Amino acid sequence: MIVNLYSNQQSYNNKYKSIVNFNGTPAKFSQELKTYISGSVKTKENEINLLEIFKNTLRQFLNPENKLGSGEFGTVYKIDDEFVLKKPNFEELKIDRLSINENPIVQKLKTYYGEAVAKIGNIKILKNAAETETPIPAGVKDGLTEYWQKLGYYRDVYLKKFTSLPQKAFDDVAADFKTLSAERKAFDTINPNNFLADGDKIKIIDDIELPNDKFFNSLAGMMKVFLTTFDRNTKAEFDILAVGARRNLLRKIVLAGEKQELNFGSSAAEREELNEALRLCDIQTPWREVQTDLCNLRRRYPNIEERLKKVNEYIDELEDSGYNPFMD
Repeated sequence: MIVNLYSNQQSYNNKYKSIVNFNGTPAKFSQELKTYISGSVKTKENEINLLEIFKNTLRQFLNPENKLGSGEFGTVYKIDDEFVLKKPNFEELKIDRLSINENPIVQKLKTYYGEAVAKIGNIKILKNAAETETPIPAGVKDGLTEYWQKLGYYRDVYLKKFTSLPQKAFDDVAADFKTLSAERKAFDTINPNNFLADGDKIKIIDDIELPNDKFFNSLAGMMKVFLTTFDRNTKAEFDILAVGARRNLLRKIVLAGEKQELNFGSSAAEREELNEALRLCDIQTPWREVQTDLCNLRRRYPNIEERLKKVNEYIDELEDSGYNPFMD
């Protein structure tokens, strides 16, 4: 049974710890990289030295035991407690030149760990987002293929962790969605594994993209990541045992969106995600009515603290009665 196989979260945690050792000493490459980045003068000699160290240790970094996860285009490996590398999946590795990322947008984001601090050829060097021993990805982790495996992990590991996160964790994600929207950029919301729960924070670890009909800088994008998908290839299905936990997440997502006055999402795909989120939470009110009511609350209560209180009460009504209380 699913419960017997997946009720013991500690077995997952122990397995994860055995794969990722967080107690190692910093690699020589990391020490040299930090020195190079912080240095006011970056000489060609220093660059050549850093490239040589990287070449000599790359095979060690790419040991399968250091693999942290993979996406459609790249695979991430641990270097040490401070840095990870991301190599392309479908390109021959090149170690020909070093460049340092000085993109100012990264400084504005609260949750983002996906931007490379440096690039060596076609290999990206990023900050290690895993400060704790048991970072948990949103949705279902890589390696589970059967639906019953995914459902068990989703119930007993993912939902347990993400429902325990404080409201601020979701507030920070919504704030970064809004920041990127203003910059006409987007997070990859197709793969929920790009969003990690680490301690009491959510950290985003993939590339920043151009917005399109798949990447949503909206409330719908947050619903897609945290509610409506198991992984990039599997949609979540209704599960009566998960309704309570999903409602917990829905509340946190909506409150985070209202705190930032985040765009709800206007495309057909976004509206589909929003309606699906309500269905998974066993809420019968269609999203178009919920959105109308939230817009009315935004107009009626310009004070954010007062409005959040009213939105919280509104969600209570949706959950408790199954009808739209603002339509009476």
